[in-house]
Amino acid sequence: MLKFFILVLFSLSICNLAVAQIAKINGNIQSGSQILPSASIQLKTFNDDLLFYGFTDENGNYTISGSLDQSDKFFLIASYIGYKRDTIIVNRSVLIGKEYKYNFNLVEDKNQIDEIYIKAPPAVEVNNDTTKYNVLRFISPEDRNLESVIKKMPGMEVNKDGTIFFKGKRISKVLLEGDDLTGEGYKAITKNLKPEFIEEVQALDHYVEDDLLKGIINSDDIVLNLKVKNKKARKIIGSLDGGLGTNDRRQLSTNLISFIDKTKAFAFANHNNLNSESNSNILDLADENRKLTGNNQIIKHEIGTYNPFDDKLYTINNTTQGSLNAITRLSDRLKINYSLFYLWSKLNGETSLLNTYFPPNAIYIEDNDHRQSLNKTLKADFSADYLVKKNARFWAKFTYKQEPKSFNSSAFSIYNNIIGDSVLQNQRDLNRTLNGQLKYTIKANMRTAYLFSARILADNVNQGYNVSSNLYSDIPIFNGSTYLSQEVNNQNFKLKIDAEVLKRYHTSFLYFNIGNEINQFKVNSNLLNANNTSIGEDYVNNNLFKINQTYLTSKYVYDNQTVKVIAQLKSTLQLLKNMDKDSTYLILEPNIVFAYKLNQVQNLSLNYNYRNNNPQPIEYYKSYILTDIRNFNSGLTNFFNYNNHSVSLNYGLNDFVNSYFNFNISVNGGYSRYGFLYTNFFDNTLNYSEKQPYKGIKTFNANINTKKFIPFLAISISANYAPSVSNYYSQFDGDAKKYTSINHSINTKVNTGFGLPINFGIGTELLLNKTNSEGALVAKSNAYKYIFEYRFKISPKILNFSSYNIYRMNNQNFSLINTEFQFNPIKGSFKYSLQGKNLANLKAFTNVNINEISSSKYSSSILGRYVMLNVSMSIK
Repeated sequence: MLKFFILVLFSLSICNLAVAQIAKINGNIQSGSQILPSASIQLKTFNDDLLFYGFTDENGNYTISGSLDQSDKFFLIASYIGYKRDTIIVNRSVLIGKEYKYNFNLVEDKNQIDEIYIKAPPAVEVNNDTTKYNVLRFISPEDRNLESVIKKMPGMEVNKDGTIFFKGKRISKVLLEGDDLTGEGYKAITKNLKPEFIEEVQALDHYVEDDLLKGIINSDDIVLNLKVKNKKARKIIGSLDGGLGTNDRRQLSTNLISFIDKTKAFAFANHNNLNSESNSNILDLADENRKLTGNNQIIKHEIGTYNPFDDKLYTINNTTQGSLNAITRLSDRLKINYSLFYLWSKLNGETSLLNTYFPPNAIYIEDNDHRQSLNKTLKADFSADYLVKKNARFWAKFTYKQEPKSFNSSAFSIYNNIIGDSVLQNQRDLNRTLNGQLKYTIKANMRTAYLFSARILADNVNQGYNVSSNLYSDIPIFNGSTYLSQEVNNQNFKLKIDAEVLKRYHTSFLYFNIGNEINQFKVNSNLLNANNTSIGEDYVNNNLFKINQTYLTSKYVYDNQTVKVIAQLKSTLQLLKNMDKDSTYLILEPNIVFAYKLNQVQNLSLNYNYRNNNPQPIEYYKSYILTDIRNFNSGLTNFFNYNNHSVSLNYGLNDFVNSYFNFNISVNGGYSRYGFLYTNFFDNTLNYSEKQPYKGIKTFNANINTKKFIPFLAISISANYAPSVSNYYSQFDGDAKKYTSINHSINTKVNTGFGLPINFGIGTELLLNKTNSEGALVAKSNAYKYIFEYRFKISPKILNFSSYNIYRMNNQNFSLINTEFQFNPIKGSFKYSLQGKNLANLKAFTNVNINEISSSKYSSSILGRYVMLNVSMSIK
């Protein structure tokens, strides 16, 4: 069926290409000697159907291109606010086979000028590859940071972790007035910067960071650029906020933007024990599949509310963090970028966990504990960008990160309803990372460039996990010891050298890439008793994983702005050594993409990818490692490659000019002949988990997102649906079974117009998860969140916002009620607010989580009720 569908799709596309012909038009729009930037230029049929359009640049020049229909004549229309529109008739014959040029000279329209000053600026403008959002049209008084405003913009999505997507594609960077201050740590800006200081948010499609490569490479990168209000008249802008509340709640924060001489900087700092969204880790971003990748830690203990909608938002905390990000232009050729980030976060919580393992195991483990953690992060970056000569650039970046973490817990553990024992847990981690990158770019001519790069990574993780309990004294392997100390050390070293040739031929782009990568990953672990003696060889690891791979990648891109075809082949020779076993592999990985621009607002693409997947080096270790009170894990013993076929179909309708409507859908399917088997068994009340190569896996997932914005009333309507289905295999006591995990995520939200005295917001979020095996239901977890908000403008100076959230999890209802009164004087730099949080004084959340081998019922304490008075001062 899939092959038939692809064949039909391809046939239809070929038919369209056969009848469609491409036209390219350029010229200039001005009024006398006055240049008219951002003037509109459109090509329409006599039936008023829009074929394609564009806007003039800062010099009044325009270039537009697209597909023609079968008409013989067309209207070419130029327009600009305050000027009379000019229209000419263009015959088909002059558009085919050559580039058509026409210059417009518009006449001022005084009647229209009188109307301009009573019209609000448009909410969204599209100018070729740039989509501009007028922040004023989306902002509302309750917006605390720029991220909350971006969420309302058509075409934008913001993940729970803060990663931004535009038209379904991941945003890689957020620029401030054209400069990248934070890299992929852009959440420092979006989660902390007040939106009142930003005039415009620009989405830049096909972004090319290096000016030397513009016009040579075909880029699919998308970044956001923030335009600051009246930056030329201000050197420093920002805000200072402080608040004190009941139950010893407090918060103090500041964020500053500075434009001083040749230095541009953004800095923020905050201290609070409210666990607001700004406390999330700004260094982590989700990938294109909206998933976060972890670090090289085998033993993981975290504190959270286990609320699947808001995660750690209501965790009891004490957090201090801040960052400084700056760029200085030392000369026309040299600029340096430097940043410093620090985090100190202490979390507390009361947690109850009931873990039920899948049949045939009839085993229940219950742990009740009081836990506390202290996480620290220090990260420093320095980079230099030097234009060696007009056609050559050298760039270097160095990063150092240090993360000490501690975890303490006083628990009571019960096995199968047998009388349990108290357990004391203590964990100390230290992760240190050094990363260096070098890149040299040479632009040989207008169509050719060469890139040379090198990257080195050194990562060291030390983990010490100590547990003390009488439950271990009756287990034979521990010889009566009640104290265990699990020591783990991971050392990761990577070196990558790469060379690339870039070539352009009109609408075709060629890339040739050759490189070598060396990766050495060492795992050392030992389980010790109270006498500092090893428990035994079955609990000792000393493994060095080595991989040396040389790769050659060739890539061809054809792009005439209507049709885009990408064909890529990567060849890799892998030399591997693991557990005294040597292996050699030759791997071929093709990738084919076909994209078709149906019109100015609709796009369709089909992607096929054949990829070789390797487990991460951290997954290779033979002996058991104690990871929790009763849990031992072991890794892979043999090197394992498995090939995965994936197909994705993407459709996007993004009309930001006329209807302010966008609809994006991505459907993805994957298949691999090989996968993994999760083996699980119990011995003396201890759980042993293993992972080994096994049968193939199939996956399916989709993401459907739509948003409608009504500028007249400023009403925003959004909906998102993300289903996924995947299978895996697990083994309990020698019986391997196939399991299927089915998940649904549904979000809807409606916000009424911000200009009305009373406005409402209504939304729902649903997470529906279940696991089946051999046609029978094994586990199920359904969670629901219902949102009701209202905003009431009591007077021009006084506003009230209230929200009522109902969570239904584990067949229980949990209510969170928040309210806030704002007093915003018309003059002056100060604003005041009175907040009431968790007014129903909810004490805990309860939820069910499902993994590969069990379902877990969690109950965790949350931040209690408090009332807080806040004062905010703008620095202008």
